[in-house]
Amino acid sequence: MSRRFFQPRNPASVFSEANLITLLRLSVSMAFFVLAAIRKNPAYNYIGLGVHWLGDVADGFFARRFKQETILGAEIDIIADRVDTLLFYINLVHFRPAVALPAVIYVLDFAFLDFYLSYQFIKFDIISPNYFYTVDKTVYALNFSPVAKFCNSTVVTSLLIFLPKLRAAAAFLACILIGIKTYSIFILQKASAGGGTGKAVLREPGKAPAACDKPVS
Repeated sequence: MSRRFFQPRNPASVFSEANLITLLRLSVSMAFFVLAAIRKNPAYNYIGLGVHWLGDVADGFFARRFKQETILGAEIDIIADRVDTLLFYINLVHFRPAVALPAVIYVLDFAFLDFYLSYQFIKFDIISPNYFYTVDKTVYALNFSPVAKFCNSTVVTSLLIFLPKLRAAAAFLACILIGIKTYSIFILQKASAGGGTGKAVLREPGKAPAACDKPVS
């Protein structure tokens, strides 16, 4: 049983337990977001966000721990993050209209610019955005390193939840994120035009990804 369900997966695989975790956290968080809207109770909205954040950590940890990182899993994860974020912010603006401006700016960044940027991993033959360091170290450091991912997904949202009076600061930070994403997209367009590519997708199941010999800088 353990060999069947907890074995490494080829990056091109469709099925993995990590993908099931992603779909589960998406379904559960969406249910809470819908409950928040129907019952007009912001508590459900925050529970949905908590499920989203915890599930996002869990599916990533599981994929790395059991060597189940797949291209489809990365795509599902990117889409799930945006769906959850959009639903959360729709509810948040309904419950707290005063935060509408920073919320809209952040959604423009995360749900559109960051979505486009994250999805560029397909062009560079890497398993997921986590391996952008094989393409460009600056893009990775600014967007996909652990610190950058934390800042990108939680700082503005946390400000609007816990310190809503600092909405001007949240709007400013969201604008900075837009600038970072725009700059990163420009870098990747240059890398794509120059034939830059990563190598992580070429690894065998269970082996560490190979770094690009000469990352584009």
